[in-house]
Amino acid sequence: MARKAKSTKPAGATSKAPKKRLHSELENDDPNQQQTILPPEPCTPTKQTGGRSGAEVEYSAKKTRKRTSAPTTAPALRSPGLLSRSSHANTLSSRGLPPKAQKVIRENEADHQVENMLCANIPEILQQARPHDEARSELAVATSERICADLEWRISKDPNQRVLRLRKRAKGKQPDTATSTTNDDSKLAALLNSMGIAAANESSAELEGKLAAEFSEFQPWVFLSASSGKQNERQSYPWIQHFHLYIAHLIRHYLGSVQYGENSATASPRLLLPYKRTDTKYKGSDDDTRADIGLVSRSVGANVAMVDGSAYYNEVFAVTEVKASSGPSRAASTADSGIDTSQLDGDTKQAFKQLFLYSRQVFAEQPDRRFMWGITICDNHIRVCILTSSGALASHEMDITTAKGRCDYIQLLVNWCLCDWHQLGFDPSVRYCEDERGNGYWEIDVPQMATGDAGMESAGSRYETQTYTITGACMAADHLFGRHTRCFVATPKQSTGNQGKVLIKDSWSYLGRHQVQERSGELGEIAFLTKINQMVDEHPEFAGTVPRLEDGGIVRLDVNGHLAIDSVETVLGDLCRHLPKHSSDYAYTHVRLAMTPVGTRLRELRSVAELVVVISDALQAHKAVLDHCQILHRDISENNIMFTRSGNNIHGMLIDFDNAVDANAARNRSGPVCTGTLPFMSVNNLRKAKVARTAVDDMESVLYLLIWLGVWGITTEHRKQTHDKETQLIEWNMDVGMAIRNKRLTMSSESNLKDLLNDFYTPPVSELGSTLQAEDNGIVADYKALKHIIEAMRKMIFDNPNVPDSFEERADLEIARRIHEDAVGLLRACADQIRSMS
Repeated sequence: MARKAKSTKPAGATSKAPKKRLHSELENDDPNQQQTILPPEPCTPTKQTGGRSGAEVEYSAKKTRKRTSAPTTAPALRSPGLLSRSSHANTLSSRGLPPKAQKVIRENEADHQVENMLCANIPEILQQARPHDEARSELAVATSERICADLEWRISKDPNQRVLRLRKRAKGKQPDTATSTTNDDSKLAALLNSMGIAAANESSAELEGKLAAEFSEFQPWVFLSASSGKQNERQSYPWIQHFHLYIAHLIRHYLGSVQYGENSATASPRLLLPYKRTDTKYKGSDDDTRADIGLVSRSVGANVAMVDGSAYYNEVFAVTEVKASSGPSRAASTADSGIDTSQLDGDTKQAFKQLFLYSRQVFAEQPDRRFMWGITICDNHIRVCILTSSGALASHEMDITTAKGRCDYIQLLVNWCLCDWHQLGFDPSVRYCEDERGNGYWEIDVPQMATGDAGMESAGSRYETQTYTITGACMAADHLFGRHTRCFVATPKQSTGNQGKVLIKDSWSYLGRHQVQERSGELGEIAFLTKINQMVDEHPEFAGTVPRLEDGGIVRLDVNGHLAIDSVETVLGDLCRHLPKHSSDYAYTHVRLAMTPVGTRLRELRSVAELVVVISDALQAHKAVLDHCQILHRDISENNIMFTRSGNNIHGMLIDFDNAVDANAARNRSGPVCTGTLPFMSVNNLRKAKVARTAVDDMESVLYLLIWLGVWGITTEHRKQTHDKETQLIEWNMDVGMAIRNKRLTMSSESNLKDLLNDFYTPPVSELGSTLQAEDNGIVADYKALKHIIEAMRKMIFDNPNVPDSFEERADLEIARRIHEDAVGLLRACADQIRSMS
C-alpha cells in the first residue's frame, strides 16, 4: 500500500468546527450488544442501527444552514447535515412496529438508563469544562467572579431581596449573602490588560441598559422560593433564556477581543445563546419529542439575542429539560460522593429521562459528537449532566436562589465559553470546511496504521493521519450509550496511487474484551482484520468477501500540547470511578478505520436468487475466517452482510468484526454473553446461556435472517408492500423475552415453522382476478424455494440427530463444526446451481 500523506490543512480552505447528524436497535446491559441502520448509497464494512433510516442519506453542503464561527476559531455553528433521516417505520428492523410502539420502547429504554446508567450529585463535574490552559483558566475564574459580583450587586439592590431576608430572619435562618456586592471590575480589567486584551467597544450606559433589561426578565427566577408553590414550567422558559442572555452580554463585553492564532489549538471564546422557540420539535428529529430549551454556540462577536427560527439538533450544544418540581429533591443534602438515582425524586428522574431522549437525537445528528452536556432545571434547582459512551454523571443541585448556586452555574457557563472545543464534547478531527468559493464539505482524519505506536506524548511525534473528504454517510450513532458507530463513504484528500472510495467506520469500542498490544489499533477489529487480510493474501479466492483494512487506529487528541488517547478515561479522568458499577469497567476508546471495498446493502438486491448467492459467499467467508484465523463473527445480521456488483456478477461480503471474538477464547468462556442484533440473535445468545458460543449460533442467526427477509420482502419494491403487515415476527423485535419465547416455539417443530412461513411475501393479486402474472409466478416460486432452504437449515440446527438438546449439546466443538459445514454446504450448492443457470 502506498505511503499516505500526513494530514494537512487544504489550501484556500478554512476549517470550521463541526456540527452534525446521526442513529438504535436493542440496548442491552452488555457492552458488546450492537445495533443496526440502513444506509443509502453503497455502504460497506459496517453495522447499522435498526431504529433509524438512512434511506435518504445525502451529503449536501448547500441545503442546510451553515454554522457561523469566528475567524479561524473553533466552533462553527451550523453544519450541513450528513444524514437525512426518516421515521423508524421505514427501516427493515423496525418492521411491524408503528411509531407509537417505537416511542414506548425508547421511553422504556430511557427509564432503564436513568435507573442504571446515571450517577448524580457529583460537584466535580463542573470542573470538566475548566480550560486546560493555565492562563485561560485564570481568565475564566476572574470573568465568572466579575459576572457573579455584578449579578449579586443587582440582587442586593432589589426590593425583593430585602423581603426575602426579612422572611428568613423571621424563620430563624441566616439570610443569603453574596461573596461580593460591589460593581467594581478593576480586578478583571487588570488581568485583561496584562494579557493585552481590551474590553468590547461598548459604552457603560449601553451595556447597563441591556443588563438591566435582562435582569428584569429573569428576576422572578432568582427570588423563587418553596413558598411560591409549584410553578408552571412554561413560566420558567423566559426566565432561563434571559439569564443566559445576561451572561452572554457580559462575556461579549469582557472577552469580545480575545483571539488566538491560526495555529493555536485553543479556540477563541464563544457565546452560548438560547433558541427563541421553546418546547418545540427540533429539525432532524425522527420522532415527535419536543425539547424545552436549547443552547447553541456562536462566535464571541455575535449579536447577543435569542436565536430565532427553527431549532436544529445538528447544531445545538446542550439541551435543557425544565420541570415544575413538586418539592425539593431528596438528594439535595446528600454528601458529595455521588449517589445512584434511587435517591432522586420523581420529577428529577423524569427530567433526566427527557434529557436522555433528546441527547440520543443529538448524537444521531452530529457526526463529530464524542460526548454530550445536558441541563435539567426543576424550578430553581439546576443540574448539569455529562453523557459518555460508558454512562452519565450529573452534578449536585445548584440553587439559583442562592449566591453559591448562581456562582457555580455562572462559572460553568464561562468555562464552556472559554474551554477547548474537545472539552465541549466535539471531535476536532472531524471538520466542516469551505473552499474558496464557499462550497461546504466535511473532512475526517484517520490514524495511519504505521504510526499507531504507544508512548506518544508531544503533539506531532510519530502520530500521523490521512485526511479524507466525506462524500456520503451511511450510518449514524443514535444510541445514547455504547459504541456510537458512525460510517461514512469518503475519498482520500490527497490521493496516492489508485485509491478510490473507502468506508470509514468511527466508533467507541469496548477494548477491554481483547488483550492485544495497543499498537494493533482497536484491540479487536483492527487486529482481527489484519489477521483476516493476511489470510486472504494466502487464499485469494476469498478476496472481496471480507473488508480490507486500508488504515486505522485509536484516535488521539491534542490536550494542551500533549497527545492523549481519546477514551472515556480521557474525558472523565478520576470521575470514571463514579460510573455505574456495571459500566465502570467498559474501556470505551475512540477508534477509526478506513476499509475497502464499499459494498451495497441487502435491500438493493433484485431477487431471491441474488440473495442466496450473496449469503452463500458471506458464509464461505465466515467459515474461512473461523478455520484459518480462529475468529468467530458473533453478529450475523441484515446489515453485516453486503454485496458488490460487477456487470452481471454479484458477490457477497461479510463485514463488521467489532463483535468478533477469538474462537478459542469463546470456547473457554462459560459466563453469560449477549451480543448481536435483536431480531437475529440465537436463542442461547438472547437468554445469556452459560454455554460457549460457537459457529452454530451464527448459523442460527443466518436462519433468522432468511426468515426475516422472506416475510418482509427482499427487494425494495417488495418491502414497500409489507410495511404494515401483521405477523408474529414482530415479537422478534419487541424485547428479549418475547423473542426467546417465539423463537423457541417456532423452531420446536416443522409445523410451527410452517405457520410462520405462511407469512412470507406474496405479490399482490392482479386486478384482473386471482391469476398471477408470469413474473409474479416466478417470484412466488423463488420465495417457495427460499422456504425449502429455511426448512432444511432448521432441521440441521434443531432436529439434528447428533444433538440431543438443541440448546446445550450443540456447544460441543465437533458437533458445531459439522452443523457449520452442513449449513455452508447447503447454501453453496444452491448458489452454484443459480450461477450455473445464469
